[in-house]
Amino acid sequence: MGGAGETPTKEFPLILTTGRVVYHYLSGNQTRRVDFLMQQCPVPYIEIHPELASQYNISNKEIVKVTTPRSSMEVEARITKAIRTDTLFIPYHWGKELAANLLTNPALDPVSRMPEFKVCTVKIEKI
Repeated sequence: MGGAGETPTKEFPLILTTGRVVYHYLSGNQTRRVDFLMQQCPVPYIEIHPELASQYNISNKEIVKVTTPRSSMEVEARITKAIRTDTLFIPYHWGKELAANLLTNPALDPVSRMPEFKVCTVKIEKI
């Protein structure tokens, strides 16, 4: 099978991946109704490596704009060494204008016909 449907470009030089956080399940429709869980993780955010944050002059907890060829959203930056220097991470447990899948590539796998909601190219900027 092939790799990701998008590769980094000059305009969208970074990779965005989406995934889970321990406090929420799937779309968060049920877990976002539980006060304790919402206190632990109340809003979506983007994880960024310290080197990349420095390159873009982004500080921890600063609101940044994340843009893909399809859409953009504004989220809080969380600086962490737990992610690669060329990759950003957003949890997918929110809906409406904060739905991470609005950013991702809707291309379908040729065999399974599953959408490529896991990875796409992206750019990030300070607001």
